[in-house]
Amino acid sequence: MRKSVREQRQLWFRRLDWAFWAIWAALPVVLWLAYYRTTTAPVTIAESLSGEQAKCASIVANPLTMSTMGRLLFWSLFALGVSFYAVLIGMLHRMVNRFANGRIFVSETLQGIWWMGIFLVVWPFVDTITTNAVIYVLYRIGDIKFLLLNYNLDVGTIAGGVFLMALKFVLEHAILLQSENDLTI
Repeated sequence: MRKSVREQRQLWFRRLDWAFWAIWAALPVVLWLAYYRTTTAPVTIAESLSGEQAKCASIVANPLTMSTMGRLLFWSLFALGVSFYAVLIGMLHRMVNRFANGRIFVSETLQGIWWMGIFLVVWPFVDTITTNAVIYVLYRIGDIKFLLLNYNLDVGTIAGGVFLMALKFVLEHAILLQSENDLTI
């Protein structure tokens, strides 16, 4: 027996829901590998390179050579970056879970799209400000040699957030039109 288009889509969303669970299961392993690789490197990056490459790599922050305060700041910044992706994956997972249960055009979906858009618009500013603050403090306490502040904003992320916010209004209007259409029939 052939499945309807709706059943096929729900099956696809159920599979995507399982993929998100696999991502959640793999996240602690990936985080542990990142931590292990950063804290147990036998040589620093600069020592493993030669010539001009070593000179350039020597300005890269190395948490193994930092003070306790520097390591705390470094790992706090790392945790902030990871938490951004964890929250974003969580929002997407909740939305896919709703879709897998057949609840696509509901108010929770619209609110999820709206908050995801806000989150994507605000994140590049938060990331730039916190990264520059940590770099400045690391420079002041002597854990990094050069003060190289970064003022680049991820415009693609901001544009994606604005798109999601606009999509929320388009979907809201479509739902309103559909409900008015249902009432006239």
